[in-house]
Formats: sequence, structure tokens, C-alpha cells
Amino acid sequence: MSTHAARRVAPRSVRVAAAALVAALPLTAVAVNYSGTTPVASAEEGAVAPAVVNPAFATRADAEANKYVPEDEAGWRQWVYRQEDETNEDGTPKPNGGKAGQRYGRMEELAVTSPSMGNRQIPVVTIRAKDNPKNAPTIYLLNGADGGTGRANWLQQTSAIEFYGNELGNVNVVIPMAGAFSYYTDWESEHPTLDKDGNGIGSKQMWETFLTKELPGAMEGANGHFKSTSDKRAIIGMSMSASSVLVFGEQNPGFYDAIASYSGCPATTGVAELGVDLVVERGDATYEQMWGRRGGEVALRNDAQVNVAKLKDQPNIYVSAGTGLMGEHDVPSGDRLRGNPVGSITPATEGGVIEGATNVCTHTFKAAAEKAGVNQIEYNFRNTGTHQWGYWQDDMFGSWPTIARGLWGEEAVAGAVATRDQAAATYLDNNQGVGNDGSLPLLTEAFQQAQAEQATADGEQ
Repeated sequence: MSTHAARRVAPRSVRVAAAALVAALPLTAVAVNYSGTTPVASAEEGAVAPAVVNPAFATRADAEANKYVPEDEAGWRQWVYRQEDETNEDGTPKPNGGKAGQRYGRMEELAVTSPSMGNRQIPVVTIRAKDNPKNAPTIYLLNGADGGTGRANWLQQTSAIEFYGNELGNVNVVIPMAGAFSYYTDWESEHPTLDKDGNGIGSKQMWETFLTKELPGAMEGANGHFKSTSDKRAIIGMSMSASSVLVFGEQNPGFYDAIASYSGCPATTGVAELGVDLVVERGDATYEQMWGRRGGEVALRNDAQVNVAKLKDQPNIYVSAGTGLMGEHDVPSGDRLRGNPVGSITPATEGGVIEGATNVCTHTFKAAAEKAGVNQIEYNFRNTGTHQWGYWQDDMFGSWPTIARGLWGEEAVAGAVATRDQAAATYLDNNQGVGNDGSLPLLTEAFQQAQAEQATADGEQ
């Protein structure tokens, strides 16, 4: 039996109602409760041992045999390993092909051992640069609330593999596939299930330490896994991790060359504690287990809005949020739902309310940043859009010029803009919506079926 006990999820009605409460608060009320901008001191620095990167698994069977990732939390593996044989009739591999279960070229699953977390093994997926990987900068992609353990991760929900691995091809990408409901922060208390890997190994969660102190040194540099000479790095977070990456930048000044934060609530104390509660409760955990006393020093240290003044010297920051109103990725005729009328229900209700709340959070963060003299942040406030992956993929494209500026300088921006536009166009060409020809017939068919069932029922009475 997996060491990961069943995780309690608050009823949808409760989560939506709570998020609606935050969204309904007037901007001034939210600001009064959590608009502090006095920086809180960083945690004391101490010696941190580097993470240990174990050799990449050659096959999916090898990875599954390790059991460090529970089987029900590893759906992302189908994007790392081949699903079927890619061989010629005589059994020889096709160019760049291979046998089912073997990993794809330039993609790896790594079991990375974290000393700070009691030698817990963390699953990390990497995409090596296609062009000159030994001189490529590194991009860290963080997943949202479930840490990638469910279907909501960069591999399954976006074209990140194609974009970073092929359309760009000049960056090394690192994606941790764990950290559910953790805010990728250093916790104050141990937790019976969230602390452990699939083999039951692990101690108190120390995600910020792992991601900023242990993992980069193990992946980057001449002695790191990529053997890259580049010292440039960027980090991207969405939803839960959108606030985390801002905190990382604040508490580790000068460490990142670019930061992107998509659809998050930078504030995590005061009124915003409600949103944090909704996330950690899904892991059967509490705010206090994570950060101790509400409003205490640790909690304030991990509030990106309270510490926003620390971003004054941080260049190349991209922050986004939608309004919660349904947009192109939410409608049945669009690229995500492709004619499924029922699929619009969740974006229109839960996703819309959550994104409306993040919109309030982000505007309040912007006001606090400007008050603190932090004026270099690039904001993307979309007129529409709910809390879902279609818009974070848009942000993946949209933030690329900002990320590229950080990795290569101003001279890279023009090319990055062209790449951004081409990548977005290519995605839409390959993932066209169905328009009225697809969605309306489905609705008509459903209506006709309901009529037929009603007629049958009437005839039987």
C-alpha cells in the first residue's frame, strides 16, 4: 500500500464559496488586510549539502520498479517514455525511435535525493536543450496545487515539451513532479503523508531549500547533471506556485535572472490565508503545520506581497491574471473543449471564481509593488480567462521575451517575440477549435436525445 494516504478534498461547494468570498471583497478591504510592504528578514543561511542526482532511468519499467513514486501519482510518465515500438519492420529502431517503454531522446526521469528532506527521492523530469546543451541556461517549471501528481502538470496540459524542447531548443528544463499542497516552501512541522516518497522515506518538507539550494547546484555548472557552462536561470510558477516563485526571488536576491508568475495570489497572510487554507486542506494539512502561527515571522516571510520591496533589484519579472470571465479556452467550440458543452461548467463556475480572486490579489500586489518603488514588473491582465491551463500555456508563450531577456540580454528580445508569436500560431494550427459546426450539433443531439427519452417515458405511463 502506498505511504501516501488518501488526501481529503474539501467539497467543491465549500471551496468555490470560500474563493467567492475572497473575490467578492472590495479591493480596498483586501488591501487593508494584507498590503504590508515591510520586508521580513530571510531565514538564516546555513551549510546545505547538494542534492544527489541518480542516473536517469533507461525504461519506464526501471522507474516503476524503484517505487519511489506511487503508481497513481505518475501519470506524467507517458510523456517521458515511449508508448509503442518505433521500429522498422526488421526490428531496427527508426531514426530517433525506439522500443515501447524506453525514454524519449533528451527527456529524462531522475530520482533526485534531497538531504534536507531526509534523503527523500524527488521525481524530476528534464528536457535537455536540442542545441548546445552544454552552454544552455536552465528553466525551472513548478506545477500547481497537486505538484504534478495528478493530471494537472506541464507535461500533460501544455505543449511545454514541444515549445522548450523543439521550438526553442536552447534551454535545459527542470520540472519537479512532487510537492503537492506544499506551496513549495520550508514547512515548520512534519506531516504524516506529505513528507514521504513512495518508499516511505523522508522528513519534514523543505521545498525552498531543495529548489534554491540543493537542486540548482546538482543540475547546473560544469559538475552538474547538464554539464552546462551557463550560470543563467529562470523559474516559472502557476496557481499555487505562482506566489512561491516570487518568494524565492525575494528571499534569494540575485539568484534568478527571470521570474514568471501565472494566476497566483502573491499575498498569503491576512484575508488571503483563506485561499492558502483551501490548498493545504486538500493535503489534509493546516496552515500552522506549514508556517506556524498565523501572522508570525515565518508566515510573513513567505508572503510575497509583504516582501515585495525585495524585488526592487530583480529584473525580468512577468506576472499575469485573468478576470474570471469565460474566454477562448473555456467555450465548447474552443481548442480545449473541442465541442464538449459540459466541459464549460467547471471553468464557468469554479475556475471563473478562483481566477477572479487571483485578479484581485494581483492588482493589490501591483499597488503594493508600486508603493514600494518596484516598477519594473511586466503585468499581463487579460480581459477574459478562467483558472485553467489554456491561459497558462498562453503565458508560457507570452512571458518568453521577458525570460529570454533575463537569460541572454536585451538583444534576444526581438527574436523571442518572433518565436513567441510563431509558437502560439503553431499551437492554434495544431489544436483548432470546432466552432459552431462542432459544438451546436452536440447540443442539438443532446436535446433530441432528452426529448426522445422523455417521449419514451411518457409512452410508458
